[in-house]
Amino acid sequence: MKRIGITLRTCNASQYHEPRDGLARDWYTFFNQLNDNHNWLLLPSLGKETVAYFQQWELAGLILSGGDSIGDDPLRDETELALLAHCIKHKLPVLGICRGAQLIHHYFSGKLIQADPAIHIAKRHAINITSAFPWVCNSLHEVNSYHGLSLAAPLPKELIGFAYCQQECEGIRHKGLPIVGIMWHPERDDRISEFDRHLFNWLFS
Repeated sequence: MKRIGITLRTCNASQYHEPRDGLARDWYTFFNQLNDNHNWLLLPSLGKETVAYFQQWELAGLILSGGDSIGDDPLRDETELALLAHCIKHKLPVLGICRGAQLIHHYFSGKLIQADPAIHIAKRHAINITSAFPWVCNSLHEVNSYHGLSLAAPLPKELIGFAYCQQECEGIRHKGLPIVGIMWHPERDDRISEFDRHLFNWLFS
């Protein structure tokens, strides 16, 4: 049974200054629906020290969760960039969700641009899967969308796009490492799509 780590978003107390880490409760339902016998561990934002925490628990993979924009919380940025670098060094699987996909894109020197709010802010839209994975799936899917920033073209040379909303890239994967980023939130849907289930099982098998 593998242990997979998931990073946390920034949550601030409303009445006083006390930065906190948090995770949407949707994730717990999502993990239960996956039924993949993995243990999921929450990763605190400790900067580069989180890598030691990751190693101590002998984690076998990483999910970079959504929420916040890059630059909003420098400690979270430092934490996730250090974890991503560690996983790249040791060829461990990484899945980036929304902000997590943006962070992967940013790590490899990709640029971010403003997304069209009429399409991407609390909307659902179609995506086209344009490159094959090891499982059979339909090429057209409908996904949720909550992002204010998008992945700018051209993609970094290390990455290829596999999902598109019109001309906009919604899914990236590394050319040689088990690293994938998606701009939608699978945990926010009532039921897991077959594509998302296959993606999680394939990446973290």
